[in-house]
Amino acid sequence: MITFQKLVAGSQLAATATTYYTAPANTKARIDNMTLTNTTANAVTATVHVISAGATETASNMIISARTIAAGETYNCPEAVGKVMLATGTIRALAGSATSISIQADGIEIT
Repeated sequence: MITFQKLVAGSQLAATATTYYTAPANTKARIDNMTLTNTTANAVTATVHVISAGATETASNMIISARTIAAGETYNCPEAVGKVMLATGTIRALAGSATSISIQADGIEIT
């Protein structure tokens, strides 16, 4: 069964790598859209990883590396579109400054 899903409903990124989505057990997920919005008056960097089950963030699963997002900018993340997570795979991210970047992601879950 395919279910359209708000994978990340909206969260402010922490300054350390944090999990913002985990694919449920026995489910695959695909990212169809992801945005990063800088809600501050200063430029801030953001880093995003799409990680296989049981792994941690590394250079090999980084899809966005310290991208500078200007004050008030919303960045549509083409790097994320089409990325697939198997069961318990995750989206992990961090910002150069805590509570400065908002993340949202939509996609599908397949059971």
